[in-house]
Amino acid sequence: MHDFTREEILSVLAGLGIELPPATKLPHEALQKRLKQSLLAAQSFFNVLPAPPVDPKSLTEWPLPEHEPDNTVLEAIKRSNLAEISANIQAMRRGEHVAPEIFVNPVSDLRQTLMGIASVWDKGLRWCVINDLESQVCTISLRILSIHALNSQTPLIVVLYRAFTIADAPAGVEWAQAQLQKSLASTIKATVLEQKLILKLLGLNSKYLSHNYAPGKTPLETDFTPSFFLPVGPLGFADIGKLNADTGCFLCGKKAASRCSQCQSVSYCGPECQHADWPNHKHTCRSLKGGSWRTIPFTRVMPGHEGSYSAYLNRFHSATNFGSVRDPANDSIPPPNIHGDKVFLVKLQLGVSSGMPNMMIYDRQQSFNDSVFFVKDVNPQLFEEVQAEMSGPRSGYRGLKMYRFAKRLSDWELSICLDRKPQGEIKW
Repeated sequence: MHDFTREEILSVLAGLGIELPPATKLPHEALQKRLKQSLLAAQSFFNVLPAPPVDPKSLTEWPLPEHEPDNTVLEAIKRSNLAEISANIQAMRRGEHVAPEIFVNPVSDLRQTLMGIASVWDKGLRWCVINDLESQVCTISLRILSIHALNSQTPLIVVLYRAFTIADAPAGVEWAQAQLQKSLASTIKATVLEQKLILKLLGLNSKYLSHNYAPGKTPLETDFTPSFFLPVGPLGFADIGKLNADTGCFLCGKKAASRCSQCQSVSYCGPECQHADWPNHKHTCRSLKGGSWRTIPFTRVMPGHEGSYSAYLNRFHSATNFGSVRDPANDSIPPPNIHGDKVFLVKLQLGVSSGMPNMMIYDRQQSFNDSVFFVKDVNPQLFEEVQAEMSGPRSGYRGLKMYRFAKRLSDWELSICLDRKPQGEIKW
């Protein structure tokens, strides 16, 4: 099977929440690298496997369903975040079907396929085939060797796999017929793009298997490759921020030579890329030009919570990991400044309680080590001006939050473009 095209990589990245300009000139190698980073992040790879390579034989086996019926691989392989859970609850309340639409988003399809593979194991079967929709292009043949527990919530599914095309279809049929002598068949349908994604994931993960691991193969499996699946879920907040971050020229990724002179919000390597990106950038550029900027003082600690421990949750947090407790808040050390003098996007958000006298502020990368706070008592007039803008027609979030462009002025100050709403959909 052929490798990804540029358009296919962009489609997969978009399915993961990584939005690159449609006219991006990033080299194919750079797109492949970002895809690899995104797939590792979607598996929480180095959180659950902090010291690869892994030898499955050294891991505890996942309990069989008959031993622990409430601990099926199907349930354990599922991953979600708070936004998806909330959307599902709302859909159920409306009496709607909550299953995602299939064959639209290759990443969503991949997650469904992993549940299908887990269900195969739970039913006592040990092999399956993943065919394209017309069964004319590719078949991925899988034999599930074993399933192990990385922790109580994370299974590692060890497989042997091989992709068969029309050219070598007879060998694939022979292997399937041999498996049928042992157990029933299980067939999963996938788009060709999802098949490429599955093979990319298996190829990536296979590199993290220990060289000491050598599973037994039948004579028909000489060209099969050992690998493993981990649960795949939506990207977390920090990963979305990091993987969406601009690196060098916004369009091609090369070293940036200058920033847009009108708005200073984006960098380019030269006039060619700046001109090519203008149809996409002009809305943001024009929205910033002539804007009213306000200097907002901030603090790292919410008033009344000095010395407290906290855990920060948002809609991107995984339902299986609600985050860890932070160290006690310290207002004597300024938060990091990863942006320098560049313009960046921040979210300003009122507290849950109405009339709460402060606002939470954070950027996409959570570079302030979560968030900072604008306290009303420090500058009541400015606070009310910002709150009025948040409640006005340019907010769009029922007066509870808004997104604005900002610049870091000092250790404890931000300059925020108050009256210019960023254009386009903001995903965090």
